[in-house]
Amino acid sequence: MYRQTILKSPKMAFELKLRESLRKAVPRIVRKQLDRASEVLTGVRRVSRDEAVHEWRTSVKKIRAVLRLVRPEIGRKTYSKQNARFREAARPLSEVRDAKILVEGLDKLTERFREQLAGRAFDGIRGQLQADLRAVHKRVLDKQHAFAAAARSIRQARRTIKSWTDVRNRWSSIGQGLRQTYRGAREAYEDAMADASVGNLHQWRKQVKYLRYQLNILRPIWPERMEELINEADQMGQLLGDDHDLAVLCETLTGEPQRFGEASDVQLLLALIDRRRAELQQDASLLAEKFFLDKPRDFERRLMGYWALWQEQAKPQEREQLKQASS
Repeated sequence: MYRQTILKSPKMAFELKLRESLRKAVPRIVRKQLDRASEVLTGVRRVSRDEAVHEWRTSVKKIRAVLRLVRPEIGRKTYSKQNARFREAARPLSEVRDAKILVEGLDKLTERFREQLAGRAFDGIRGQLQADLRAVHKRVLDKQHAFAAAARSIRQARRTIKSWTDVRNRWSSIGQGLRQTYRGAREAYEDAMADASVGNLHQWRKQVKYLRYQLNILRPIWPERMEELINEADQMGQLLGDDHDLAVLCETLTGEPQRFGEASDVQLLLALIDRRRAELQQDASLLAEKFFLDKPRDFERRLMGYWALWQEQAKPQEREQLKQASS
């Protein structure tokens, strides 16, 4: 028998609520993401500049996941316009994030192979990557005022929310979009298995991220089961994200190796990158093999069943409220 336990979550603002229509839930979820981004960009919530960049980009990705969820309901033209709006809004801060992940990727790699390196450091390489990050901060954040530009894009986006979040309160308003996202992630996985190029692996990662955010929105329909799916998708995305960061680091090192000091250090680091990327890709493929067992239509139908049972929970309470109101 289906039994739902209500689990508290710190991410409840990015979830549906029982007895809240999709017409109310979708704009609420989007506005909350814009509010969170605005708080860090304008300094209302004090975080480091790198954290602000990360939060803004994450908020944009979540909103684009919502767009994909309601895409069949709002139509291709509206979807394309709004998706382009948010994609372009995130672009000015992408360079900052890219510079940051190079330093983080190096740190994760050296920690992973700490015993094999036996105390050998890559101080010259790390120092150059940090210098590059400082230069990007100065150019993009200080001279180009990217935070102010991003904050303006938030204000503009808020004025358009109503135009694309007015969706009907029925499963098909989100079910078809979920199926399309799942299919896109599944096909991207298959493409990456056939050809593990950097581009294919990155596309797989992006699609998994969108799917993970959509599953988070749907978490309340059956928290225990949805948590399993969310955690699996999240782990897959983390593995693929680490792989992509190392791919970018490899490209940076091979593009201008003379900038990073000793050639022997660069060659050793490139060998470690290759080894670690092989591990990450293998772990991700093992997860995906299980995760993508369902065909897209079967996956959607399963979650539609969860949704239907969840909706049934509201009916006894609604009837009781009506009874009390009429007495």
